[in-house]
Amino acid sequence: MSAKYLAGFAAVCGVVVAGLDYYQQAKASETGLGLKGYVASVSARVGISDGRLDAKAQPVQPEEPAAKTPAEETKKLVCTTIGTSKRCRSSG
Repeated sequence: MSAKYLAGFAAVCGVVVAGLDYYQQAKASETGLGLKGYVASVSARVGISDGRLDAKAQPVQPEEPAAKTPAEETKKLVCTTIGTSKRCRSSG
């Protein structure tokens, strides 16, 4: 019996939290908020988007920032890599 009460309590708490969140989102929205709008706002706040669900997982390669080359009449740019960071300085 205890597990049933715990599950019921958790369900009631979830409904109350969702209701309060819906109230706050509808209050902040100027045009009102329907069920689809609320689901979209929750998805946006959680970080789930429709395109993200449909897209296949692709490995992400870190982008290395391109080192800026100085003009011809200025000093040379010397870059060193320390761990995962790249440090550049000008020398003459």
